[in-house]
Formats: sequence, C-alpha cells, structure tokens
Amino acid sequence: MIGTVFTKPVNDWDAYAQAAEWCNKNNAYIVEYEDKYVVESLPEQSLQDMKGAKLNELNNSFNERVSGSITTTNGYLMQFDVSDSLKMQGALTLMESIGSTTGYITQANDETVYNIPIDVMKTVLIEMLNAYAQCHARKQELRTFINNAQSKEELDEIVISWPV
Repeated sequence: MIGTVFTKPVNDWDAYAQAAEWCNKNNAYIVEYEDKYVVESLPEQSLQDMKGAKLNELNNSFNERVSGSITTTNGYLMQFDVSDSLKMQGALTLMESIGSTTGYITQANDETVYNIPIDVMKTVLIEMLNAYAQCHARKQELRTFINNAQSKEELDEIVISWPV
C-alpha cells in the first residue's frame, strides 16, 4: 500500500478507510498534500529516540509505583513517596520535641489509627523509606540498562519491574 495515492477530492472513501486501517497495522500513515493523499512509511525511530521513550516509560512507572502503597510489618497500609515520608518524619520530630510517646498514622486508605507508640511509628517510617530507596535503586539500575542498550532488541528485553 505504500505509495497509494488518493486524489482530492477523494471519491472512494471505502478504499481510503481500508488504507488507513492498513496504515495502523503496518507502521505507515496517510500524508496530506495540496492535491492528494499518499500512503507513506513512518520514519524509523532512532535508537536515541527509542531510549528516550523507554526512559519516559521508566519515569512514569516509577512515579506510579512510589505513589502506591506497601503493607508494613506492623500491618499498616502506607504510601511511601517522598511527601508521605516527610510528613511521617515531621510528625515524629514534633512528637519528640514535645515529649509525646504516642501518635497516629493515617494509612493509604485514609484510615487513621490512633495511640501508636513512637517506636512503632519510627519502624513504619524506616520501612517507608526503605521501600522508596529500593524502588529508586531499581530505577537507577534500569536507567543504566536503557542508556547502555545498543539496539532496539536490547531495549525491548528490558522489563520495568519493582522490588516492592
């Protein structure tokens, strides 16, 4: 179908629709010119462009994962992105500065649990920080694999997955 020409005005819209459907399945598109439409191949994407797309996919996946939650060893369902960890650290700092021995935890499902001992809250914070650190380390590992890939096939073999 590459090179197929539809003169303007198009008089066979069924053929045009078939060409458009073929293009969607065969890495091609229909280019509009002043007096015609022509079926053309999509230009090959450079390895650098493919790496950029894979890095964007990695960043989006990372942001989605760290915006998710983990279940701590104490059974709390906690979000663990930077903002959530900073809020927990701030609560602990405040509690320590005023001499409070218990506080509360708001879980990922917005359920608040009160009278949590400060030591338990510290353990939860460490687990939140650890989950983020594991994901960040994996992101950096994947970034290195992507940047070092020498072909489309090597890029395609890189599976974006998270340890927690």
